[in-house]
Amino acid sequence: CLLYDCPPPADCVSSGDPSETECMCEDGVSACSFWRIHKSTFRQILALRSMRRDVRLREALQKVDVLQELDVEYLKKIADALHARNAEKGEILFEEGGVCDRFYLIGTEGKIQLSSSSRKGVKVIGPGQACGTSAISHGLAPDLLSDGGGKGGGGGGGFLGEEDGPPRYMDTAMALERTVILSMSTSHFKRVVGSLEDAILLSRDRRLLRSVPLLRDTDLEDFEYELLTALIEEVTYRLDKEIFVEGDNVDEPALYIVREGAVEIISEEYPKMNRVVKPGGFFGEDTLTPDENMRFGGAKGGNKYSDGTVDVITEEAVLGKLSLANIDSVVQDLHRLGCRRKKDFKRKGRKGEDDPVESLDDLDFHRLFGAGTFGRVWIVSPFGKRVAYALKIQSKRELLDQRQAGGAQRERSVMVKLDHPFVCNLLNTFQDEACIYMLLQFVQGGELLNLIQGGDAYGGLPESAAKFFAAGILEGLTHMHQRQIVYRDLKPENVLLDKDGYAVIVDFGFSKIVSDKTYTFCGTPLYLAPEIILSRGHDRGVDYWALGCLVYEMLFGTTPFYVRGIDQKGLFKRIVRGKWNIPKDHNKVNRSAIEFIWGMLQRRPAERLGCLAGGYRDIKNHTWLQEVNFGKLIKKQIQAPWVPDVDDPLDTSNFESLDDAEDEDFLKNKKPLTAKEQLVFQDF
Repeated sequence: CLLYDCPPPADCVSSGDPSETECMCEDGVSACSFWRIHKSTFRQILALRSMRRDVRLREALQKVDVLQELDVEYLKKIADALHARNAEKGEILFEEGGVCDRFYLIGTEGKIQLSSSSRKGVKVIGPGQACGTSAISHGLAPDLLSDGGGKGGGGGGGFLGEEDGPPRYMDTAMALERTVILSMSTSHFKRVVGSLEDAILLSRDRRLLRSVPLLRDTDLEDFEYELLTALIEEVTYRLDKEIFVEGDNVDEPALYIVREGAVEIISEEYPKMNRVVKPGGFFGEDTLTPDENMRFGGAKGGNKYSDGTVDVITEEAVLGKLSLANIDSVVQDLHRLGCRRKKDFKRKGRKGEDDPVESLDDLDFHRLFGAGTFGRVWIVSPFGKRVAYALKIQSKRELLDQRQAGGAQRERSVMVKLDHPFVCNLLNTFQDEACIYMLLQFVQGGELLNLIQGGDAYGGLPESAAKFFAAGILEGLTHMHQRQIVYRDLKPENVLLDKDGYAVIVDFGFSKIVSDKTYTFCGTPLYLAPEIILSRGHDRGVDYWALGCLVYEMLFGTTPFYVRGIDQKGLFKRIVRGKWNIPKDHNKVNRSAIEFIWGMLQRRPAERLGCLAGGYRDIKNHTWLQEVNFGKLIKKQIQAPWVPDVDDPLDTSNFESLDDAEDEDFLKNKKPLTAKEQLVFQDF
């Protein structure tokens, strides 16, 4: 009951004296002594246990020589993907000469003995130590090891055999006592992380970009560094190649990272620049700055000259190249470079124009659009203009009394980061003594749920329509995830259709900026992922799970884990067990759609589509979505399967009428806020 957040199956009553610790169950079970624990305390204990496990695993993985260069994000993926089991005393994990196809890490207890016919004595490793590392590092260049060490570091079980053949264990590993082991196969590592060499290079590049002054002293966010890293191209130059010449116009400004070989920089005008740049160093930063007219070089049309001459001084130099054009595609405004601005809400309209509304006094209120516990949503427009917005009004007193003020602040902090055609955009915020106000994009076409429920005899939508909406929702989620935002409430009621028939994600009350994992139990039961129910910590993987549920619902008219008459406990058990089926006698759906849903509804987040090495690209590249042109989709150049009938910018005919509620004063009899209470909303 504590785990599944549902009522107990039987009532317990006191047998007499309130001071006694005995009770009698109403179903006749005899009296017993018991300890009581509150639901929130129980979930906090589960969360704390999970957090400690995650920290312990990552710390252990960081000590494995072949993994020391990886970013925390990669270590988190590996930790989540490890399979745990107990090895009994005397069990042989692997034998010398066997194919090295599994990496092992010892958990919280136990010892493993490593013995080899090629050396005297044995080696014993314990908790936090690893063996069999060649299963994931075979073929890795020595310079990609943090200590330049040899193969098979981290506790033995390394390479043995032909260089071009599969790695083989160089030891025999035996459990000396009951041992907790965590392991991962070579094939699963590649699915979750990809190539270890690529992961190390990406991790190095990310760290280096963060150290470049021009980028470091900029208000770049984590997702922008991720995108920049992915745009680094590898180029190779031969001895004596002049990459830049002092005083010459730079045709293609770029930042270069030296990976192999070396280059020399010589400048007559700026002798302090003179140096040899070796692997791990960078150059070209000077070419990325604007000229005296504040124009950038290359395709930007500025007259940018190189401050020094850069020559290759080794037989060959392998460089990572990040062009100014690629930087521009990510940062959008090159004048951000080297300028750390105060992060604030940059108010703008739908197409980037100046803020359409500066004050509540500029608004004409037309009709009530939504009503809830904390306030109202009105359809409004600027005086004299036929353009509509949704104005969300929330009572400060109600938010404080219900302890939801933090949630409102969190919703704002999430929405100010978002600007996407498939996400409801926040245009401005206001407040007065009694309320906070959020001016939002008005999405007129009604809920996706209405479309699903109006489907064919089976319920649901044609597969082509489901595919169209799923692709748009994926683009919206990707925009959020790149900004470390987890949505956490994806369901058809929270997807509206715009006037062109495109999906738009709305309602960010459960959304949160998550850099690692979060443990809050929240969401809609039918769409909850197992890791939320089990309090094991969750991240963006829960949105992919919910997308899988939503695709199922779009295709079949019902959610995958619901059966008639089920209660919440039964529902959560089905979710945790991953128990779902395709409706009988329903052959309208292609096999690739079923495989897509299966990939999204993997119980373990580390094995879920979208959480593997390719991230969201794995979803886009799935067979079911291969025919979708995402480039045209984002530009809204694809005909939507259904276009709502919208006659006017103020048309609300696709939503339930709330005209009867317009005269209700939701602020009536509300106690005014004190000056101290007003401070809670000072940043809104």
